[in-house]
Amino acid sequence: MKKLLKLFLILVVLMFANSGAYAQGNTTSSISGNVYDKDSQTLPGASILATHTPSGTRYTASTDGTGNFRISNMRVGGPYKIVITFVGFKTFEDSDVYLQLGDTKDFKVVLQEESNELQEVVVRTSRDNTFNSQRTGAQTVINSDKIKALPSLSRNISDFARLTPQAQLRGDDVLSIGGQNNRFNAIYIDGAVSNDVFGLAANGTNGGQTGVSPISIDAIEQFQVSVAPYDVKLSGFAGGAISAITRSGTNNFEGSAYFFNRDENLAAKTPPSLAGANGRQKLADFSAQTYGVRAGGAIVKDKLFYFINYEKQDNETPQPFDPSTYTGLSVNRLGELRAKLATYGYDPGSFENNVRTLVSDKIIGKLDWNINDNHKLSLKHSYVKAENFSPSRSSATSISFINGSQLFNSTTNSTALELNSRFGNKFSNNLVVAYTSVLDDRDAAGDPFPSVQIFDGANQSIFFGAEGFSTANLLDQKTLTISDNFEINAGMSKITIGTHNEFSSSRNVFFGNNFGSYRYATLNDFLNDAKPNRFQLNYSLIGGEGDDSQGAAEFGTKQFGFYIQNDMKLNSSLRVSYGIRVDIPVWEDGLGNDDFNNRTIGLLQAAGKNLQGATVGKGIRNTAHLAPRFGFNYDLNGKKSTQFRGGFGIFTSRLPLVWPGGTYNNNGVSQGAISITSPTGMPTFNPNPSVASQIAPLPASYPRPGSGGRGGNVDLFAKDFKLPQVFKASFAVDQKLPLGFVLTSEITYNDNISAITYENLNIKAASSALTGADTRPRYNGNSRVDPSYLGIYLASNTDEGTAYNLAFTLSKNFRSDFIDANISGTYSYGKSTVLLDATSSQNSSQWNNTETVNGANSLALSRSDFDQGRRIISNGNATFKWSKFTKSRIGVFYEGAQGTPISYVYNDSGRLLQDTFSNSALIYIPAAQSEIRLVSTTANTLTPQQQWDALSAFIEGNEYLRGRKGGYAERNGDRLKTSHVVDLKFAQEFTFNIGKKKHTLEFTADIFNFTNLLNKNWGKRYFTSNDQVQLLTQVGFLTGTNTPTFSYNPTVGNSINQVDDVGLNSSRWQMQTGVRYTFN
Repeated sequence: MKKLLKLFLILVVLMFANSGAYAQGNTTSSISGNVYDKDSQTLPGASILATHTPSGTRYTASTDGTGNFRISNMRVGGPYKIVITFVGFKTFEDSDVYLQLGDTKDFKVVLQEESNELQEVVVRTSRDNTFNSQRTGAQTVINSDKIKALPSLSRNISDFARLTPQAQLRGDDVLSIGGQNNRFNAIYIDGAVSNDVFGLAANGTNGGQTGVSPISIDAIEQFQVSVAPYDVKLSGFAGGAISAITRSGTNNFEGSAYFFNRDENLAAKTPPSLAGANGRQKLADFSAQTYGVRAGGAIVKDKLFYFINYEKQDNETPQPFDPSTYTGLSVNRLGELRAKLATYGYDPGSFENNVRTLVSDKIIGKLDWNINDNHKLSLKHSYVKAENFSPSRSSATSISFINGSQLFNSTTNSTALELNSRFGNKFSNNLVVAYTSVLDDRDAAGDPFPSVQIFDGANQSIFFGAEGFSTANLLDQKTLTISDNFEINAGMSKITIGTHNEFSSSRNVFFGNNFGSYRYATLNDFLNDAKPNRFQLNYSLIGGEGDDSQGAAEFGTKQFGFYIQNDMKLNSSLRVSYGIRVDIPVWEDGLGNDDFNNRTIGLLQAAGKNLQGATVGKGIRNTAHLAPRFGFNYDLNGKKSTQFRGGFGIFTSRLPLVWPGGTYNNNGVSQGAISITSPTGMPTFNPNPSVASQIAPLPASYPRPGSGGRGGNVDLFAKDFKLPQVFKASFAVDQKLPLGFVLTSEITYNDNISAITYENLNIKAASSALTGADTRPRYNGNSRVDPSYLGIYLASNTDEGTAYNLAFTLSKNFRSDFIDANISGTYSYGKSTVLLDATSSQNSSQWNNTETVNGANSLALSRSDFDQGRRIISNGNATFKWSKFTKSRIGVFYEGAQGTPISYVYNDSGRLLQDTFSNSALIYIPAAQSEIRLVSTTANTLTPQQQWDALSAFIEGNEYLRGRKGGYAERNGDRLKTSHVVDLKFAQEFTFNIGKKKHTLEFTADIFNFTNLLNKNWGKRYFTSNDQVQLLTQVGFLTGTNTPTFSYNPTVGNSINQVDDVGLNSSRWQMQTGVRYTFN
């Protein structure tokens, strides 16, 4: 592949010597075409006038010497009226043209001589943009009609992005595209970066940690999901790019007011498989309401327009729990626990139905100014304020008290200014300047109290006290974006020369377990004041506690991007584009650590560790990331019935700043970290959450707050670390079929060039090996290369990992006087492999939580967490026009998708291999009873023979495990069950006219998991905690040996394919009713 890329770079340079380039925009659209006479002779100098009918916005051009024309940076949507004139010829007119975001609509116009009787030619262009010479890679465009037609309960972009065949949506709106990490998507709204640049939100958007969407769906005109766009202007992603544009005002004063509601009466009872002793129950009382208004119009007709939208969201989400379903040992002893906590003056609160709440306000305002026919200016500001109260939910394996909740406040302000200019027929320019500020403040709800976990059986736990990662957690980030794209129309070639630059600053306060964290082996241990089996504490080494800490990580980053591209229309059937982009990230230096750099590095090197040039305090080297791309589109017969398209190139993704941000925080001088797992030095429980109080009884070897001592974890990045880069290639065929159907067949391929991986440099080589059937290496986690520090985590690059996706889509549009409808069905299959998925926000957790056979420093290529598998989606919508005053609409979305990948691991908290502190060791699957030592325990009184009989039966009944007996389970080797879910939307419109205004009253019902409404046993969605099945509990070792002993509880098998009953994407049907009033 490297030879291919070198050849391509040489080809690009040679071709640019003779021609220029063009890049699609993500905020505008374009038209282009050729004008001929009836003898196919070009007509230079023909006049083109394109008028956006609703706003009167005008765009003009004339054909060049070869009869070509092009108008760039046009307003998205329509309808447009296109008028083409030439002296001596009849006027050409097309009055129903709609433009899609980022696309160019092509025209091939033949003008008739005036000698004919007709004075003009009037046509109506198809709205289907499938056959479009600008399409190369995989993309999905969702316009306002589609948004209006399909079901949506969360009113989030992700509800519609799931229409993309290469995408998959998981809980909490986690969107993966092309089998890539959900954090490797780019999200732009009106050209402004709307990613959570720091990378803490699972859904990837600003404010996303609260569960709020960055923009009201009512404010969106169109958005586009691009998987492999070979336009060099689009960058910042390895998965996909989501570009959205907001509505604009028109000459017509129009507006809408709406209200949506969900409550306990619009939801199913408990799924049958989860019903406890009391049978199936309704959800407890709750209310989830959204209401808003929007309005748009002209301040000055044809010149100055406005649009405003306000939306209020006030949601409650019940998290029902029936204590009779809890499988732990102590559900009847919780009164004893409460009494014990009362002696400390602490009330943990309830645990039966910990209701989540979300309150948000979204405001957006936009001005559009048609300065003249050649210059258009747009100014937009959006404000999003959200407050989320998020308690953990009790389940069959956990009791979680409500005072262990988190309270999250987020405020986002974003401003974008866009100037589109034309300078004659040859030159045009698009300038976008955007500024975004985000303040996220995450606090522990309830009274300050240490975090406590109590093991309560084979894999059950009781949790109370402060939520460990909310005790000191604040993020203030600001991002300035400047983009400019200059186009040169050079006959058959179009040149784009552009730049995209981001300037970001971040201030992050994060001290997990800042109140102290205690873990106990049994409830009796806690009640009897025995010592815990683990204690953890994180705190500032340079003064202050909590959010007032001086140990905040403060740093800035810059990224400069430059590109040039050529779009060549070689003939009426073939268009090619090729270009190159360079992105240069610039990293600041942080606090240095002389002790580490002068002493510890020598110890690590003596132990054979390769630091790859990393030192504490020195930023990553500023490296240029080259990204050449090539795309093509070929109309086989010139009739837009068979279209080949595709391309290849390199894509550079943004890197969540929280990962390199760890180097500014975990540097050995800012943050102290204590983790004690041995009886030596283990403290007894202390209810005082003060850091000073928690650390007081510990040995003096642990540096005190504000002491300027050294210790804790150290995060490092390789000196030559590169941003994530992938090589993408795709090929597609669009084919018209009889009866108006269109079949699209598409394959996309990703190959990692520079993915991220980690190594803990402070772990010594394995000191021994397990004995018995399982002979893998065993480490000594308490014997570190440099005992002054805990983990020393080095992030570096790897080129391991690939992904591909096959998709076949059949679609058809219907349009008549009575019905407008479209249907689409897709079968897709995706496979993705990685070395490490990088799903955490902490570098230490990235390393600790990756499932492995031979230890976290010896990762093997495996199926990715984001592996799609088989997926069938279908969507359709129809509008029935009963009369001039009444319409009915129905929209349907179906998804049949394989479950997420899962891993079979030990419940051992890292004791088996002794390298991590997590349940990351993949199991050895015994082929016979002699290959595993099973023992009885207090939590599991079954005899070893009973346990083996149950374990053997489980293995034989599991296709995956049965096929790997005598070997190790693979990371993500198995999958959850396939789910089949239908969502439905119904709307009824009543229209009446008052004066010149049309008024519409609309009633809607959105039903998520309509399948479950049809049958209580249908529509099941499945999950397992952390995508793991902790099949065996590691008890200990045979005396004097490295032969491990285990316990198997048959109830553990129930943790696989648990029925999901949380949130909107659950196994219960839920309905949202709505009413909307619109005038236009």
